[in-house]
Amino acid sequence: MDRTQKQRILERLKTGEWLSTVEATREMFILRLGARIYDLRAEGHNIIEPKVDGKSYSEYRLIAP
Repeated sequence: MDRTQKQRILERLKTGEWLSTVEATREMFILRLGARIYDLRAEGHNIIEPKVDGKSYSEYRLIAP
């Protein structure tokens, strides 16, 4: 069975790496990363999205509880 987008994103974030919307689109074929991050946060995952000047895309990282 194929993993869901949320499962693939969570697996990637659990590595401790940042995940950007650009990477999610290019590597995982996920176009609405922000929506999936919203869903994961609603499930209780602590995911940060720092605001960085000069970037036209978002980056996300999972923070351990």
